[in-house]
Amino acid sequence: MAQPQHPKLPSVLSSTPAVQDVLTAPEHVDAGLARVTNPTETPIFICAMQNCYRLFPSRDRVMLHRKRDHDSEDQEDIITWND
Repeated sequence: MAQPQHPKLPSVLSSTPAVQDVLTAPEHVDAGLARVTNPTETPIFICAMQNCYRLFPSRDRVMLHRKRDHDSEDQEDIITWND
């Protein structure tokens, strides 16, 4: 049985202008708020339909988005690390 092909992000994403962070102080960075996560703690589902690439916390939310914004109930082209 062949493995299903999962969609992949393009190697180059659209660029947007960078803005300077004027709110974060060195103390915030030193506090170390970031940490490594895993699929069970941080579910990520990305709609890859028609170069959309919006992120959602569950497959159900992706499907609601698709029905509303893409007028589709197609369950293909979802990028996730949770399956």
